[in-house]
Amino acid sequence: MKLTPLAAAVILTTASLPVFAASYTVTEIPVQDKSQNHFAVSIDNSGLALVTLQNQYNPPIDYRLIDVDNSFFSAALSDPDAVRNQDPNLEDYSFLVNYVRTGSSNFSVLTQQLAEFLAYSYDGNEANYVFAFDEETSDLDGFSFSMETTVRDSVAGTHIVGNTEGPSQIVEYVNDNGDEIQFVISEFDRRAFVQVGDQVTPLMPVDDTLGGVSTINSINENFEVAGSSSVSATSALTTALENCEDEEIRGDQPVEACRQRILTIASGTSTARRSGLWVERATIWTLDVEGNVVDTNSYDTLITDEEDPFNAGTSQAIDINANGVGVGVSSIKFGDSEFLTTTAVSFNNGEITRLIEDDDLLPNSALNINDNGYIAGVRSERINNIARSRLFVLDSTNNDITFVDGFFSSSSTIPRAMNNQNIIVGVGDSTVLTSSNERPTAGFIYDIEADSFSNLNNLVACDSEYNIIEANDINDEGVILASAVVQRPARNILGELVQDDDGNEVLVDTVIAVQLNPTGQEPDTCTDDELGVLERQGASTGFYLVGTVFVMALFRRFRKK
Repeated sequence: MKLTPLAAAVILTTASLPVFAASYTVTEIPVQDKSQNHFAVSIDNSGLALVTLQNQYNPPIDYRLIDVDNSFFSAALSDPDAVRNQDPNLEDYSFLVNYVRTGSSNFSVLTQQLAEFLAYSYDGNEANYVFAFDEETSDLDGFSFSMETTVRDSVAGTHIVGNTEGPSQIVEYVNDNGDEIQFVISEFDRRAFVQVGDQVTPLMPVDDTLGGVSTINSINENFEVAGSSSVSATSALTTALENCEDEEIRGDQPVEACRQRILTIASGTSTARRSGLWVERATIWTLDVEGNVVDTNSYDTLITDEEDPFNAGTSQAIDINANGVGVGVSSIKFGDSEFLTTTAVSFNNGEITRLIEDDDLLPNSALNINDNGYIAGVRSERINNIARSRLFVLDSTNNDITFVDGFFSSSSTIPRAMNNQNIIVGVGDSTVLTSSNERPTAGFIYDIEADSFSNLNNLVACDSEYNIIEANDINDEGVILASAVVQRPARNILGELVQDDDGNEVLVDTVIAVQLNPTGQEPDTCTDDELGVLERQGASTGFYLVGTVFVMALFRRFRKK
């Protein structure tokens, strides 16, 4: 998009450094044959890269759950007989995939489950499916790809950690009218895991009522992992479970379907995951080299005057360094009021400690910590009546805190990772002026000791086709894993090229994961024409919602009206 001269002037006058290029070479993570869009997640010191794929090509259809003779399907399918023979044409196959994905996104218990997001690792030679609890079956001729899996981190190229859903099973049920109905029931809702080779170990929550819930965010070189888990069930959950055991209250459905429906709530015309079922607390698991759990420690919140632990809010560990110090967020009461907000905290040796004592800086959250004791996080503040996330760096050795303006003073600037060379990478609003509420974004790199903040788009080749919208991780070698937007030919559900009426390829904006490799050379100055500075300022925030929703949700989920 071309910017007005005024907007261009604002960008150039607020940039931290001159327009540079050629400090990094760009390499694509080779998963383009698996999905149109894929997002960077992390890269460890061995070079193992983790990515998230959206809507993988050629997903399997469970034809056991497709009743072709049903009036809905018979009216929608162009060739029902071909579907009955499990050989649909492209039109019908696309319809079935969309039908299943819609049902999955709405947590339907009557359709096959098919994940929108899947995880892959890349070791420099090949990309491998991070299958977690997925299994190969003869019914689907391979993996089900049914469980939404988000990888979060890895260490030594061997231990991959992430979060996933439970595997599904079909429950046969005959209702009061004598109709046979197949319900698709998940074993549990959300669970953290560690995958070491082909061995997958669940990281169990402290309380596993209705499966409980556990999530993981990071792992250190000593195989300590930081996240959160359910520590007790709320009264809402126990009451709902009791109702499912009562046939009159449960109604005409199997008890398994009733239990699963506890996990969701209607939201307009769709269905969303229900909150408030468990009391959740920051949890740090310790693993052995095989990935087995040898110790589990949970931490309370900073609210200690509530008899009901649910009213004390929640806490979550987001990162952990090699010294075993975790950082994250905890609920806290604002001043003398009953209003709950969030504050950055550390978790160490069984104690939770508030990191920023100034109430005027609430709410805030700690997102990263390195082995040198630097902590990076965000403070949420309203600028021009709009909530923005402002990057801060805290030196835990002396409690000095520095706020970083980013690309400009009102830019939302979110750290994604920090290495032991005290370099932070992340994502920030790259443009002050925009005609919409969504600002274009760009990946950044920030050197704490040099206090230098740079747009990564200014540090790649002048003629680069890649628009880096977010930097997701950096290892101790300075290699960065990032998400970029690039023009690529559109592909259909099978991964085949889409053509227009004239037989030409259709180009679309595509998000891909890229690796930025430092050259060790001084950057060269580019002209505006060479760099395309007005063209490559960033993509709208919609492209990286998968990542940024996590940070903003931290503030929303910890607040209480």
